[in-house]
Amino acid sequence: MSGIRGILLHICVVCSLVCMVTKILDYYNPYMDFSGHVVGFQFLLYGVVIVLELTRRYNNRTGQKSAKSKKTHYTMLNNFKYV
Repeated sequence: MSGIRGILLHICVVCSLVCMVTKILDYYNPYMDFSGHVVGFQFLLYGVVIVLELTRRYNNRTGQKSAKSKKTHYTMLNNFKYV
């Protein structure tokens, strides 16, 4: 599941960059209507964000915890060894 989430996160980043670049290009040259031609990327971005949220909720329901949430600050302090 984490491999699929990684791919979806990369797709999300690429689509976001495409949308930002087209907004900048559209600002400098509004007659070319760049933002009107990236509708597919916008819908792909919206869909990926929805799927990412659903997979996150699915992981929370099944009891799977991420590596970051397993290791809390308290456990890191307990593992600290004094020299």
